[in-house]
Amino acid sequence: MGREWSRKMRNLIFGIIITVFGFMHYYVGHKLAILLDGILPFNTDILIAMLFACCAVSTLATYLLSDKNVGGFIGKLGSYWLGIILTSLVLFGLTDLLLQCIHLFKKDFNPADQLSIGLPLIVIIGVFIYGVWHAKQLKTTEYQITIDKKSDLASLNIVMFSDIHLGYINDAHQFEKIVSLVNEQQPDLILIPGDLFDGNFEAVQEPDRIMQLFHQLKAKYGVYLSWGNHDAGANFDKMKAFIKDSNITLLEDELILIENKLAIAGRKDISPIGNQNEKRKEMAASLAEVDASIPLIVLDHQPSTIHDYEENVDLIVAGHTHQGQVFPFSLVTRLAFAVDYGYYQTAHHNQVIVTSGAKTWGPPMRIGTNCEIVKIKVTFQ
Repeated sequence: MGREWSRKMRNLIFGIIITVFGFMHYYVGHKLAILLDGILPFNTDILIAMLFACCAVSTLATYLLSDKNVGGFIGKLGSYWLGIILTSLVLFGLTDLLLQCIHLFKKDFNPADQLSIGLPLIVIIGVFIYGVWHAKQLKTTEYQITIDKKSDLASLNIVMFSDIHLGYINDAHQFEKIVSLVNEQQPDLILIPGDLFDGNFEAVQEPDRIMQLFHQLKAKYGVYLSWGNHDAGANFDKMKAFIKDSNITLLEDELILIENKLAIAGRKDISPIGNQNEKRKEMAASLAEVDASIPLIVLDHQPSTIHDYEENVDLIVAGHTHQGQVFPFSLVTRLAFAVDYGYYQTAHHNQVIVTSGAKTWGPPMRIGTNCEIVKIKVTFQ
């Protein structure tokens, strides 16, 4: 009974996705056909339908075949096409809304003429190109914080990055840029609070090269990783085996003490998308056992959990939100989380730093937000 219900739900969700996706393509394709019919001497409907169908299939294959490798070309095409179709849907939709409002007051105005389609199309192309270009820019964001504990450490240089989403788009070439910038900061400690993978290990391009790059990460006290919600799925075991073979210390609801100077805890994600083996465990008791004089840092992917920690936790690093990635979705994440980006202090006086992520998820675009690594200069007193 349970399996039958689960199968029906999957079919229903799949049907909804196909229906919505089909409507999106019909709407944008119809706009394009109106524009081209006035420019080209032949009917473009069939040509546009074939082109859109091929691109739509590539997107569906990229995101629905989450345990297969559809190939670098198809995977990249599917991701970029998703960005194009979403950008077109939003901008054409806003334009239509504006033009219909004008038509209410000016009856002789034709909201469906070619000029009203051509100008938004130019904007769509410009926005898409900018978004893709900006997503490839990587900046360093710096914070200086003080932890009120007399540690054996006078200071600590932490570099934190998250949300790489290794896959078809974020490949070895993109990861090499991250590794290079991280090492330039000469970190004492490197923290990766989740979403290293994009939910499908088979989609990772050049995994051997990426493994080499992981071994190039250098930090005096090591590199530590906790899982994010996309570090899950049908091939989760392959993700875990990959990390075990690298120079990264994986923390799955575990705590580690470094030279009796520093304690680091890494949490499993609170709501993984798919299989992540065992569920997230409670860690309140083990965190409370840490010597009160030792600084305690927690890696927890989603900032929705930051209020769960007691005062003994000195710093929480998180990611997940991408700060919305593309405006206006940044307004949504700002409403959804107590802090979706930047520095924050909880009622328990835990210091929190949330990063917008080193790369992108879904459409490889950034508008109004940045890809970043975070440098945290910690002093103790």
